[in-house]
Amino acid sequence: MEGPITWEQLLGLAFIGGALGGAWWFLFAAILGVRRDLNEFRLKVAEEYASREHLKEVELRLVDAINKLSDKFEALPSKIAAAMQPPND
Repeated sequence: MEGPITWEQLLGLAFIGGALGGAWWFLFAAILGVRRDLNEFRLKVAEEYASREHLKEVELRLVDAINKLSDKFEALPSKIAAAMQPPND
């Protein structure tokens, strides 16, 4: 390769540079889009996330409800036995 650079070579280099620049632009835009989506997701999770205090409150209410239900089941056999006895006249 002797002599000055030709117009074809110059256009080829410009084309390759343009293609690489376009690919860089496309990838950079995709990365920014993913970053924006991730930030939106983080914000949504932060808004809807249940705090520890809230979870403890729900757990206490569930335990209380289960204990009440357990007490009712424990009293059920005596109530059934009392209902099955004949009435005293």
